[in-house]
Amino acid sequence: MSTLTRAELTDRLDRFLAALPARDRGPAGFAADARYTENGVALPIGEGLWATADELGAYRHDFLDPVSGQAACFATVREGQTRSIFAARIKLADEAITEAEVVIARPDLGGGGPFPNGPRALDESGGPDPSWFEPIPADERMSREELRRIANLYFAGLEKNDGKGEYPFADDCVRIENGELVTAEPSAQGAGTGRDTQTPYRLDLKAMNARQQFESGFFAFVDRIRERRFPLVDEERGVVFTFAFFDHSGTVREYQLADGTPTTAGLDRPFTWMIAEAFRIERGLFTRIEALMTAVPYGMSSGWPE
Repeated sequence: MSTLTRAELTDRLDRFLAALPARDRGPAGFAADARYTENGVALPIGEGLWATADELGAYRHDFLDPVSGQAACFATVREGQTRSIFAARIKLADEAITEAEVVIARPDLGGGGPFPNGPRALDESGGPDPSWFEPIPADERMSREELRRIANLYFAGLEKNDGKGEYPFADDCVRIENGELVTAEPSAQGAGTGRDTQTPYRLDLKAMNARQQFESGFFAFVDRIRERRFPLVDEERGVVFTFAFFDHSGTVREYQLADGTPTTAGLDRPFTWMIAEAFRIERGLFTRIEALMTAVPYGMSSGWPE
């Protein structure tokens, strides 16, 4: 059981993040046997983002779990001329960082790829929605186990999505993926079914709210969601911070939506999204979702136990 306070966890996360552009692990306070992974690959502390981060961006969204002694965040970073978004998780024991995990979504080497404007959008957003940090009334707080159970309903509903599952979304639930709004997006209203060039979504899908998207059955091409991990739970704020892999076999090419409409997602080859995703849950419903995803080899592992 952790004895760290929220303030202490925030301070350790501050030190960890400051150490990245400083290229100096010392002030972060790592244990001698600390383990670090970046996009699922075990690396020596000092390689990967540690060697290339030049400056942290303006955006940062923290998540704290004093019970497990863990802190996490979404943040932006500049590596040379490249701006990216990353998720970081640290775990402490005896006041030292024993685990550090980073998932970073970098643009393709050619400068394109999905969500190209996400880092800029986050940096210009003014920060995360303040509702993420509002305490849940004491008489409405759920147990850690119940919060994990509800968070897992998101993955259960998305895997082989058929529009018939349990989808506990508030009507005004907001989902941000790689810095971009992908639910009830105002500019998508009445825009038809064309492909959104800034995200992998169709415009008619982005015009829907989160529940409508799941009820449509559009996400049937997500064959498998595995290595679902729920390392941080914050009962006070109704927040769960998770990791998972979304596998796309490339074999679900032509299929029907829940209403029988023929459709395609345009996926014809296997690939996997490595996901870091946070959920705000109020009265049993998702009200805020923030996710980061990056493409990795099909079927790869996180390198951490589930």
